[in-house]
Amino acid sequence: MAAPQGPPNGTTTSGAEWTEHTHSDGRRYYYNRATKASSWDKPEALKSASERLNTTSWKEYKTADGRDYFFNPITKQSVWDMPIELKRLRGLAKEESSEEEKEDEKDDEDDEPTWNTAEERRNAFRTLLEDKNIKITIKWEEAIKQIQNDKRFQALPTAGERKQGFAEYITQTKKREKEEEREKKKKAKDDFIEALHDWKDMNASLRFKDVAEEFCDKEFWKLIEEEDERDELFQDFMDEFEKKSKDERRKKRKDYVEKVRVIYEDQSDITPTSRWRDVAESLRENDTFRWMTKLEALTSWEEWVASAEKKELELKRKAKFRVERKYRDGFRDLLEQQHKAGKITMSSLWRDQVQLVYTEPRYEAMIGMSGSNAHDLFDDFLEGLEEKYKQDRAQIKKWAKAKGLVVTSTSTYEWFHEQFKGEEAFINIAESHRTMFYASLVEKAKEQDEDAEKAAKKNRKRFVELLQKTRDVTDETDYPSAEKLLGATGAWSAVDDHTRRQCFQIFVGQLKIQSESRKAEKGGAEEYENDSEGDRRKDKKNKNAKKRPVAEEEDDDRAAKKSKKHKR
Repeated sequence: MAAPQGPPNGTTTSGAEWTEHTHSDGRRYYYNRATKASSWDKPEALKSASERLNTTSWKEYKTADGRDYFFNPITKQSVWDMPIELKRLRGLAKEESSEEEKEDEKDDEDDEPTWNTAEERRNAFRTLLEDKNIKITIKWEEAIKQIQNDKRFQALPTAGERKQGFAEYITQTKKREKEEEREKKKKAKDDFIEALHDWKDMNASLRFKDVAEEFCDKEFWKLIEEEDERDELFQDFMDEFEKKSKDERRKKRKDYVEKVRVIYEDQSDITPTSRWRDVAESLRENDTFRWMTKLEALTSWEEWVASAEKKELELKRKAKFRVERKYRDGFRDLLEQQHKAGKITMSSLWRDQVQLVYTEPRYEAMIGMSGSNAHDLFDDFLEGLEEKYKQDRAQIKKWAKAKGLVVTSTSTYEWFHEQFKGEEAFINIAESHRTMFYASLVEKAKEQDEDAEKAAKKNRKRFVELLQKTRDVTDETDYPSAEKLLGATGAWSAVDDHTRRQCFQIFVGQLKIQSESRKAEKGGAEEYENDSEGDRRKDKKNKNAKKRPVAEEEDDDRAAKKSKKHKR
């Protein structure tokens, strides 16, 4: 259970809000239903009259088995018997104690062992278990019988703490005994290896059988119980022994090879171009040379020749490197000159630059060189310019921030330059960097203006759509009424008051125009309907008037056709 929390400072609670509970380890704690807080200490609302009189630092608790004990949170001291301060205080609430009782209580308090910290109590209980020689195989119930009469048994006030202390003791003891056993076996292995080292008859031809006959009566031999483990230790030792012997031989051979190489260096008639047969003949009487086998001597000669040739090549490479470095430095100077002349900027391209310098001797010297070529140096130079620009930009930003400078889309470079006339270091910054930084600020301001305009346009559109969707807004609605109706919406608050009023007036004006147009169309329709009726009557009359002549014309045509037919 986590440490209980008391009620918040300044909060007063009644006794009805507190309830008493028992923890799994037997300790009592109190819970407040109103504040959701819990406490080990009894709240003031539940204390009896005698408990409220307690002005000392002592507090009373109960163990899991119901036994009372007292704890001082200041001195971290716990005791079973009631402290003399509490006895005196409670005696004042009832009747004065006699001097004799006080002396007896004082004597009892002096005889009671005290532990000032929780660590001291745990150590006292652990020491009790060690003094009683409690074995790791014993159970807690059996251990209690052996230790309960000792005063140190009460060092831990609760049964749960004692049982936990016992479990920790058993765990630590098992771990310690296991560690001791492991250390004993480790020491036995070390003693075995040491005995093999010190054995005067040790040689590379020995077998495990010989070792077993020699050390079978030794204590370390008996502690290493497994035969396979002894054999494995012996084989590992022999591998190391043989390796060490070979290393010593190899180290000695290495020393002789170094001595022979010195001889090669000192002999003026021996050069890397000499024949091996002649070299071997000239050193035939040399003791160092004769110590090595023919193969070792030949190998040392070949290695010396290869090393000499490598040194010669290294000297040539260094000389070439120094020359190439000089050419590269010259080309870098050329790029710097071009930059100061304004012919190289951060946006320059290599194909344009090479057209300007291809006749320069410093460029021609770079052609065909190994390593970094002219193009690489140009790219490096541009990177340096970009890095320098970043540094200058950061410095100008710092000055602008200190001055509270705000650049808008309409700000001029002359105004921008004038703002930094008090900064001497500003003049030392390259003019191109100053103009580039100014241009970037103006471009950023323009982008912000565009973003703001887009946002305002979007908000105006949303506001107009809000007016269109709201049927309660008519051509007779005024602005205050519309604000009361729609003021709580997001589309209304997203637009400033001036724009809202302007858009609202336009919208209402359109509604009025539409309303008047509809009225005009309605009146015109009625007039049109009357006119149409008269026209229909007039058309009918004209149609009847024309009907007769048309019939007569048709009769004349038929008569003419018959006459022609008759003539034929």
